[in-house]
Amino acid sequence: MKLSKLFAVLCAAALTGCSSVSESVNNIIENDANIGKNAPAVGITLTEITEAEVTETETSVSQKSKSEKYAERADELLSEMSADEKIGQLLLARMPANAAQVISEYNFGGYTMYADDFKNASPESVTALTAEISSSVTIAPFIAVDEEGGTVVRVSKYTAFRDEPFSSPQVLYGRGGAELLEIDAKEKAELLTSLGINLNLAPVADISEDENSYIYPRTMGQDPEHTAEAVAAIVSASARLMNAYQIGSVLKHFPGYGENTDTHKGMAHDSRELYEFYNRDFVPFSAGINAVQDKTPAVMVGHTIYDNIDPDYPASLSPAIHEVLRDKLEFDGVAITDDMGMDAIKEYAGDGSVYVKAILADNDMICVTDYETAYNDLKAAYESGELSDDIIDSHVRRILMMKLGYGIIK
Repeated sequence: MKLSKLFAVLCAAALTGCSSVSESVNNIIENDANIGKNAPAVGITLTEITEAEVTETETSVSQKSKSEKYAERADELLSEMSADEKIGQLLLARMPANAAQVISEYNFGGYTMYADDFKNASPESVTALTAEISSSVTIAPFIAVDEEGGTVVRVSKYTAFRDEPFSSPQVLYGRGGAELLEIDAKEKAELLTSLGINLNLAPVADISEDENSYIYPRTMGQDPEHTAEAVAAIVSASARLMNAYQIGSVLKHFPGYGENTDTHKGMAHDSRELYEFYNRDFVPFSAGINAVQDKTPAVMVGHTIYDNIDPDYPASLSPAIHEVLRDKLEFDGVAITDDMGMDAIKEYAGDGSVYVKAILADNDMICVTDYETAYNDLKAAYESGELSDDIIDSHVRRILMMKLGYGIIK
C-alpha cells in the first residue's frame, strides 16, 4: 500500500468525523498482504499532511511544466548518447588520480571524492580539478563527497578548506533545532560548490536512539518525527539555495540502518518485519523525498540484509527492497548503492556480477572503487542482452532528470 493512500485515509477520516483515525488506517493496512495485519499507521500528523497537500496543489502547474521540460530534454540527450556513454552514466566512481582522462574515456555519471583527495590539496587545486573534469565531457558528472558533519567530514577536516570541521547534525539539532541545521546546510553548500562539488552524500536519514550503536553518532539521535523534521529541513534548505548553489542531497541508508553493525566490516542482518518500518524508519525518508517537489534528493540504499523482506540479498542488491522504495514510498528519483567495495557485499561477487545485480535490482547508480570491472561487467551484460536498452535508458533518464533539476546540465 502506498504512503499517499494512508495520507488520504487520514484526511478523509478527519473530515468525516471518524471516531478513530488509527482504526481506519489499520483497516486498510490489514488488507495489504505485503505489509502485515498489525502494521501501525505511518507516523505523520494531520497538520503535516494538510500542509503538504496545500503546497502540492499550489505548485502543481509549475512543477508539472518543469518536470515535462526536464523529461523532454532528458529524452533528447538520451537519443544522442551511445550505449557506452549510457553505461558510464550508471557509475559513481571513486575519484582516480587521472580523473580527467578517465572520465573522457568512460563518461562516468559521477565521481566521489574522499578525504585523501583533500589531504594535500588547496581550494585552488580542487577547483581546477573539478572544472577540468566537468568541462571534459558533454554530460557533466556528479562530483560527490561525504560531508555529513561530525564523524564524517571529508573536506572540512582540513584547515586549508575550513577553520574547523562541520559539527555533527545531531549536536546542531540539539542546540538549535531545524533552524540551525538550515544555517549549516547553507554553509556546506557555499563551501562545496566553491570547490566544484555538486552532490553531498547527506543527510543521514537513519534513526537511532541507542548511543552504543554503530550508526548513532551520524544520526539525529531522535525519534522518527524529530528525525523527519531535521531531514526535511536540510533537504529544503539545500533546494532553496539552488539559485546560488547547484548542490544535491542524498538520503541514506534506505530502508533504515537501525541498530545494526558496521557493514564496512561485514554483513549485518535485520530481523524486523516490513510493517515495523512504516511508523519508524520510513518516516524521515518520506519527509526528505517529499520536502521539495521539483528537486527530489537521491536515495542511497545500504548493504544490510533484511531477513523478513529479502533474506537472500543485501538491500543494495534486492529487488524487493527497491520495490518498497519505488511503490510504497513512491520514489521515482535516483537510487544509489552504498559503496560496493564494502566487506558486506564482497561475498556476493561469486554468483554473477554484483554490479549487474545492482542495476537489475533497480538502482540507477553504483558507488564503486573498481570502476573498470564494474564498467566491463555492465557492458558485457548489455552485449549479452541481460541488460536491455529499456532497462539502461530508464536508469539514465532518472540520472539526467536529477542533473537537469539541480542545474548540473542544461
